[in-house]
Amino acid sequence: MQRATENRSRQTLLMENAQRVKDHALAMATQQNRLYVYLHGKIRMEDSAKEMAKRDGISEGLVCIFSIVQPCRSFAFRFEKGRPFVQSAKRKCLYLYFYFIDREFGLMHVQLQTWFPMQIQVYLNGHEWLARKLAANRVGYTKLDNAFTWIEDMDRAQRFANHFQGLDWPTILDKYAQRVVPQLGDLLDGRRYYWVTTQSEYSTDVLFKNRQGLSELYPQLISHSIQCFGAQEVMNFLGRKLYGQFQGEIVSDLSSFACRRIGGCRIKHRVKENWIKMYDKSGLVLRVETVINNPEEFRVRKGVRREGQTRMEWVPCARGSLTCSVIKKCRCWPMPAI
Repeated sequence: MQRATENRSRQTLLMENAQRVKDHALAMATQQNRLYVYLHGKIRMEDSAKEMAKRDGISEGLVCIFSIVQPCRSFAFRFEKGRPFVQSAKRKCLYLYFYFIDREFGLMHVQLQTWFPMQIQVYLNGHEWLARKLAANRVGYTKLDNAFTWIEDMDRAQRFANHFQGLDWPTILDKYAQRVVPQLGDLLDGRRYYWVTTQSEYSTDVLFKNRQGLSELYPQLISHSIQCFGAQEVMNFLGRKLYGQFQGEIVSDLSSFACRRIGGCRIKHRVKENWIKMYDKSGLVLRVETVINNPEEFRVRKGVRREGQTRMEWVPCARGSLTCSVIKKCRCWPMPAI
């Protein structure tokens, strides 16, 4: 009887805190006269948020909040040999997506799991940050979707871009966590989120003066990447060696697409969850994009404690050091790219 009562009290505590997070989101939307929308199925949330911001003339602040039930990693209460314990478990709960227009980063969103441990993810776009940085420093540019097609001062723009990874990210992200998680003001007062890079997309853009220049070169690059880049080369670029015991897929594929009535194609080399792809943007930009979803596939050299002593060893890359490690592997100065 006592066990059942304790279990119910824990469940009540969890549900009350989940409801509090939802109520806080509803209050935010009401106070700022913004929409709170419960979704019954998948939609392109970012596109919807952009349309709302444009329609309502929002240049800064909250745009909207979406909520949807999705799978999550939470906790379950278990009993073994008469003793209760908490166990990680796959569940389903309400997720909240807060869309903001930030003064520095432009359109961004915060994804919040309403159940404990209230995991949070913040998505932002470096190209939007750079566009605002250029505008603030009166550097002219032309931008189409997520790509710059012309920049007045490329060297200065590259110097700005180099500073992106060195921003005070914990402070920036903590600010948004405080806005969406009410428990950080009382129940979790004094505690902070530990921030890591869940996904990183690092793009190298080469800008062409006209479409003819890129259209003549691009087919040769596609042909070369298909014929000359095999499993060994792809593995080497993504920080791995090909060996007999390797468990996983190494996939190269070529596909065509159409964007704004301009046809194009892209080549993609993938090793498990990480990949590199190349494609043309609007016939004027050649983009090489490195996407890292699992940094542990990379090895980095760092000091580790073994038997009371610190040794330098090659170990799996931790998510917390993902951004800097990947950028150091990918870049080679000087770069005529963004």
